[in-house]
Amino acid sequence: MTGDAFHDVLRAAIERSGLGLERIRYRLVQRGCRVSVATLSHWQSGRRRPERRESLRVLAVLEEVLAVPSGTLVAGPPRPRGPGRQGQRRVAAAVVWPGEPQVPPLLGEVDAQDEFLVRLSHQDLVRLGPDGAERSWLVRLVLRAARSGVSRLPVVSVLDGPHPTGQRLRPIRHCAVGEVRYLPEFGSMVAVLVLDRVLDRGDVIMVEYELLNPPGTARSVRAERKLRFPVREYFIEVDFDPATLPAACRWRAVTEATTARGGPLRLDNAGTAQFAASNAAPGTYAVHWDW
Repeated sequence: MTGDAFHDVLRAAIERSGLGLERIRYRLVQRGCRVSVATLSHWQSGRRRPERRESLRVLAVLEEVLAVPSGTLVAGPPRPRGPGRQGQRRVAAAVVWPGEPQVPPLLGEVDAQDEFLVRLSHQDLVRLGPDGAERSWLVRLVLRAARSGVSRLPVVSVLDGPHPTGQRLRPIRHCAVGEVRYLPEFGSMVAVLVLDRVLDRGDVIMVEYELLNPPGTARSVRAERKLRFPVREYFIEVDFDPATLPAACRWRAVTEATTARGGPLRLDNAGTAQFAASNAAPGTYAVHWDW
């Protein structure tokens, strides 16, 4: 779901619930959320958007009333207002992780403010070991605050299968690890990085962290990044061990705005495959390889 489709998603959820707007309003009031029928009507028609903090809290409860997955409505973005706000457009977690339904509820459990951080740059450096398994994933982000008071950023990690401990999150620059949620039966983790300062609107910060894979993970065949927000400059480098180089590499990008795109990638002299995208729309960006 893109931001422009928020009202379509809400309207479809209301239709599936079989509830009228007055009944929905009543159930919200029972849960401590006061909102008028007129406001609900404006939201589902697209005439208005829930943007204030109080309205976003209502959306979280509305998901419960309409029996939709956590994050389906809360992920709907604010309407752009003023310079820099366009960077807040995002897609729902359920759309970004359609094969991992456990991720959106995990995201709903943590207190993060990623919708107020504009992604100026996102760099991924993936390192593989001689066994062909991922060893680490270094992430460097350049972010600009779209409002004052922002200090928390979520991190999502999904292993290829179940694991008792999962990846270790190591903060490197301008951040520390806050709350962490992990489901070993899925190998899925959602954590919060706490920035080393509270940002004012317009402030820029570079955040760097590393995900360290647990020993014994299987040989990898792809490095995949899921973007919920647009990124002005996205870059990924996969660093293969000299003892285990792939036979072929290729890139693939899938977004809602375009059909799947891709092409071959050539290894450089250092044994790395690199891919970059300017003005990367929300979606999936990956490097695949054959052994």
